[in-house]
Amino acid sequence: MYIERTFILDVPIQRAWAFLHEPHEIGSCLPGCHSVEVVKPGKYTASVGVKFGPVKLGFDVQVETDEERPPEYAAYTMRGADKDGSSKVSAQCTIALRALESRRTEVTYTSSAQIVGKLGKFAGGMMQKFADNINDQFIAAIAKRVSEIENNAPISTEVEKRTGRFGRLRAVLGKWWGHFRWQT
Repeated sequence: MYIERTFILDVPIQRAWAFLHEPHEIGSCLPGCHSVEVVKPGKYTASVGVKFGPVKLGFDVQVETDEERPPEYAAYTMRGADKDGSSKVSAQCTIALRALESRRTEVTYTSSAQIVGKLGKFAGGMMQKFADNINDQFIAAIAKRVSEIENNAPISTEVEKRTGRFGRLRAVLGKWWGHFRWQT
């Protein structure tokens, strides 16, 4: 399944990059994300719950940074499996940022995902609509959180300082897990 989404954040590109690369901020916006852990720079894990109709699954996800060119581009590989091994997901993801006028940033992410097992079999052709719905929720949560941070200078300053690899998880999970409906 291929997903491509573009949206605007009302912050300069450096702040957008910092936010999108802060794993705990991204995790808080991702529907169904229960926890995020930095294993080492460029490698992260997350626990995410997915509900698709009557199927409820809990995924353990590993994310690795493949390439980055701050503050404009990053690429990731994601792999995950349901806790009982009945479903597996893998994805190649990218995030691209472009500075716009008036201190705004255009964000484009792509994800090419493969879903096998119970979830892939059950979801079938409905997965694209399902993914679009989750993407809308995720983007709305990111825009809301960025706005909240921007209106609170101390938090904004702290997030802006976190430009290391630790935040890559948020962008990647948003792209990859945007294919599913999350349980909360």
